[in-house]
Amino acid sequence: MCTGAEIFMIASSGMQVMSSISKGQKDQEMANYQAAQANADAQAEREVAQVNADKIRKAAKSQQSSARSALAASGVVADAGTALVIQGDIINRGEGDALTELLTGTRKGQKLDSEASGLRVAGSNAKSQGYAGAAGSLLATGGKLGSKYGGDMAYRNELNTAASQYGWD
Repeated sequence: MCTGAEIFMIASSGMQVMSSISKGQKDQEMANYQAAQANADAQAEREVAQVNADKIRKAAKSQQSSARSALAASGVVADAGTALVIQGDIINRGEGDALTELLTGTRKGQKLDSEASGLRVAGSNAKSQGYAGAAGSLLATGGKLGSKYGGDMAYRNELNTAASQYGWD
């Protein structure tokens, strides 16, 4: 017959089980939220890089136009020789800067995407840990109750009886 102590032990175990499972699930939800935020930040980094690259290209074209106008105003033919090299160099440097900006944004985005993956794994692990904690609480309570009510001795007696029947004393 169960006494008040055993009832409290069972109730306590039930609370520990529910608490462990709930904590694991909440930790997983939080990790998934953080992962989604990291993914959004990654996308934002890539978009900012694209906008900045477009601004750099626009600035390079504007600088090329200014150089072309200045060369033409000074009487130099803008579509030949050194004037053409200068204009090409302006565009090439601008494009190099734009590509560097895109690469930087892509790398930042990849880093944040990797962080998001790690957060999802951590959330999954937290959920598993919650279930493992719940199982541990149940097993501990079962072990305490079993030993209190002679479960351990009863099992030994059954083994001894079986061994006696086969002459394995």
